[in-house]
Amino acid sequence: MSDGMRRVATWLALIALASVFIVLLRAAEMPAAFLLGPMVAAIVLAVSGARPRLPRFFIIAAQAVLGCLIAAALDDELVHVIAASWEIFVAFSLATIVITAVLAVLVTRTGWLPGTTAIWGLSPGAASAMVLLADEYGADKRMVAMMQYSRIVLVAIAAILLAKVVGLPGLPSQVTTAGNLPPQWFTLPPLMPFLEMLLLAASGIAIAIYSGKASAALFVPAFAGAALQAAGAIHITVPPMLATLAFCAVGVYVGSSFTREVLVHSLRVMPAMLVAILAMILLCGLLSLLFGLLLPGTDPLTAYLAMSPGGIDAAVIIASQASVSLPLILASQFTRLLFVIAGAPTLAKWLARRHQRRMG
Repeated sequence: MSDGMRRVATWLALIALASVFIVLLRAAEMPAAFLLGPMVAAIVLAVSGARPRLPRFFIIAAQAVLGCLIAAALDDELVHVIAASWEIFVAFSLATIVITAVLAVLVTRTGWLPGTTAIWGLSPGAASAMVLLADEYGADKRMVAMMQYSRIVLVAIAAILLAKVVGLPGLPSQVTTAGNLPPQWFTLPPLMPFLEMLLLAASGIAIAIYSGKASAALFVPAFAGAALQAAGAIHITVPPMLATLAFCAVGVYVGSSFTREVLVHSLRVMPAMLVAILAMILLCGLLSLLFGLLLPGTDPLTAYLAMSPGGIDAAVIIASQASVSLPLILASQFTRLLFVIAGAPTLAKWLARRHQRRMG
């Protein structure tokens, strides 16, 4: 078989296998199905010797789309909620980052995980962005991916169990954020918001290619787009199909870099990962108690979902079936997301220098 035919066969096998995993994950109500499905499929093929190759440009483009998704979340209602209690949202976002840093230092000191894996793996929110940024800043994206997506699953399970404990009805079958297929997947977006999104994404891609910093493809659309949208200058719309393709690209990119040795090592350190993740979930749960006290009238479930370390999909699913404040939950998650994306690189560099001095 020629190289061209072999590549075609590999991609056909990837599409078929990823489709199966996506269907199974969606049937199980797992968040981020369009991230996890392609990633698991790519891992299976990579460790079996049929490694799918994804051009780097597609990863840069995927980052630009993710940046636009972050900016698009900042609508008028969200701006109003954040403006009303911005001090609390900022304070709790910083508190979460401090918790992340402390846990990461402890995990790094124990030697459970290599280098700065802990800081990227524990960063609460934007799992796909954290994986891509970790890769650019020298961490092992495969270990970070295992940790991030394990955290997503555990946070989702914890949130669903909490919802069932307080007597919520059955969860809906459609998920509308971060990697799952929404009902409007084939709906054409409004022309002007779509063009503004394309221009914003293209700007991020161009700056990333020109500067040689792939992370610019994420940062430029995320922060410039959020600022412009908050000011009312633009209104961004990201078509669900485009967002889904971006999630799939990230999944394939991460999964295809696995080898049999890396997979075995990742599974070997999984207990350490789970301990760190569960500690993060517990500490954020305790933080939600204080969050509820500082915002009078906030019910415990709203506070928990607002402070949950990632897993915004599960938060949206449960919030849609419960008497909770969805704008408050999204405002808290969005504020923290911006802080995490902005602060994680600096925190990772600081942790890496600290670790090197200690080892030296």
